[in-house]
Amino acid sequence: MADREREKELLAELSENADEANLRVLAMCEQEDTLGYVAVKVEGQELCILKLWAKGYHISQKPNMEQTFILDSLMRAAASFGEVNGASQILTAFPDFWDFFQKRGFKTDESHAFTAMETIVHYE
Repeated sequence: MADREREKELLAELSENADEANLRVLAMCEQEDTLGYVAVKVEGQELCILKLWAKGYHISQKPNMEQTFILDSLMRAAASFGEVNGASQILTAFPDFWDFFQKRGFKTDESHAFTAMETIVHYE
């Protein structure tokens, strides 16, 4: 996220130490408008998705086509970020979005979704 102060604000909602180097927010923007963001943390070989958000979307509803595109793009950007930073696994820190993640090859349990990095990041 280009606006480091806004990034710190978002991360402060998710972590006690928003200054940790392994915490980042990746955002999808159109000019000055933030369309969505994903907050991530890389610990060892795990990329943890802390929050996934798209403008106008609420977990109680099914995302529309634009929101699905934004959420999917952000999840893939997070996976790429994790892979570049040494992660081999992806997991979420929340139980929401089960259907969304399952459709992309993640396994789920009552507390989170998880998968190997190669489910999302492919090499040719």
